[in-house]
Amino acid sequence: MSARKAAAAPVTTLDAPAWVEAAFDLLAEGGIDAVRVDPLAKRLGVTRGSFYWHFKDREALHKAMLKQWRKAATYQVGDRIDHITSDARERLKRNLRLPHSSTKAERAAAIEMAIRFWARRDEEAAHAVKLIDHQRLGYYARLFAELGQDEHEARKHAYLFYATLMAQAIIVTDEQTDVRGDLADMVIGD
Repeated sequence: MSARKAAAAPVTTLDAPAWVEAAFDLLAEGGIDAVRVDPLAKRLGVTRGSFYWHFKDREALHKAMLKQWRKAATYQVGDRIDHITSDARERLKRNLRLPHSSTKAERAAAIEMAIRFWARRDEEAAHAVKLIDHQRLGYYARLFAELGQDEHEARKHAYLFYATLMAQAIIVTDEQTDVRGDLADMVIGD
């Protein structure tokens, strides 16, 4: 193979989803203020020009991040669990185990918390969080209704369940204070 042909070998290009994933890493590490073009380009080993090939500006990246988060935060998780089991109690238990189930889940929890902090000062992020919360609460209420609760009780239990799920992603425990193993019985019941 000649040197000329070797130099013409295809180069892997960076697409918009790769920028969004790298932005999520920065978001999880340092919040929305850390998501800037120069640090992203440096992390990805490319120039700023690559960013502007895919996004008009930083705000366009933020919108793409929120769109991807909404997709991943609701549809992908619910679909995966629903395909594993049709039993409502088991689906609730599996949801409750999500925040610490894998390295990928822990990254998702860190991203979620950073988006929630971002939402405290940004209207679009707040709107995205509100949509996700509404969808999740509705999903959990349907599961509690499948367990035989009336609509009002199912909504109350869904709220408590969701609050518990969110809290375990941020509460730091040790062997003496960790009660995650008992949470399902406490918030779902028998």
